[in-house]
Amino acid sequence: MSTLEPNELTRLLSEAVDPIRPSADAYRQIRAGIDRRRRWRLPVFTLGGMVMAALIALAVVAIRPSPSNQLVEPAAPPVMPSNYTGPTQAGTGSGPSGSGSTHGGGQSSGGGGSATGTGGGTSTPSRSPGTRPTSPATISPTVSASPSSPSSSTGPGVNSPPLPSPAARPAGAGDIDGDGRSEDVSSDGATVRVTFSRDAVVARVTLPEISVPLTSAVVDIDGDGFGELLVQTSDSGGTKSYALLHYIGLDTLVAVALPTGLTLTSGTHTNTASGFRCGDHDLEISVGTSTDGNAFSVTTTALTLSRDGLTVTGSPATSTVRLPSDTSPFVPGCGSLS
Repeated sequence: MSTLEPNELTRLLSEAVDPIRPSADAYRQIRAGIDRRRRWRLPVFTLGGMVMAALIALAVVAIRPSPSNQLVEPAAPPVMPSNYTGPTQAGTGSGPSGSGSTHGGGQSSGGGGSATGTGGGTSTPSRSPGTRPTSPATISPTVSASPSSPSSSTGPGVNSPPLPSPAARPAGAGDIDGDGRSEDVSSDGATVRVTFSRDAVVARVTLPEISVPLTSAVVDIDGDGFGELLVQTSDSGGTKSYALLHYIGLDTLVAVALPTGLTLTSGTHTNTASGFRCGDHDLEISVGTSTDGNAFSVTTTALTLSRDGLTVTGSPATSTVRLPSDTSPFVPGCGSLS
């Protein structure tokens, strides 16, 4: 085996690792490569942006719902019985052409036809009873401005304006028109004024009388998302009387008449007593009698509320209450009246 001399080994290693010396030609090649990349950078970025925009446009078109060609027809008008005479309202008057009544600042009816208005008084003519389609008549308690006087005519819910969609069921505190906000309730003599928060329309309902100062409460008795308004009308001989006002349509508020033999009162007077409470989607009215003024035989009647008025549900329940040891049912047990 031959060996290399140290000088020869040094020479060979120097030739192998001799560094590349810079030259003008190498510099020009590097510069040319940088220029080529710079020229292609802008077109490449532009093309990439166009492709991205096209992909976004395709995604928007793909997820956008297609327009529906389905036509939604308006609901058919309610079928009215041929013998419909309209709700009985407070403030009746007579003239050469028949009788008329007003309610809520904008509802009136006359002998030759009828006109119904809401809130501040806008009126819309309606067809005369003779032109309405014939359907079987139903008998239900009538909504009226006189809460203690029953009527035999059909309730106004059949021909009332449509109800808006409520914000919650049951309605919130003080909310009558179902928009989630409380209404402004005031009185002017024997007239209740309600300013609806939904559209600032003022509805007026005239009652036989109203206690001063005004005592009222809003309770959603039927749980439909629209509160009912209870107003104290009198306080005499230990017995308080109340009226129930029902929201039956947009900006339309009416008083509800109770079935025959029932009154919306509370208190005890000698050997008779009465009271009411708002139950689970119903109104319970209790009437008691006593021989000694302490032990009362109580009859409780449950009523359900609809747009046509109050209807008795089931059979009355009987019980015995001894005062003052037992809890008295002869109080107004609804909302803030409790």
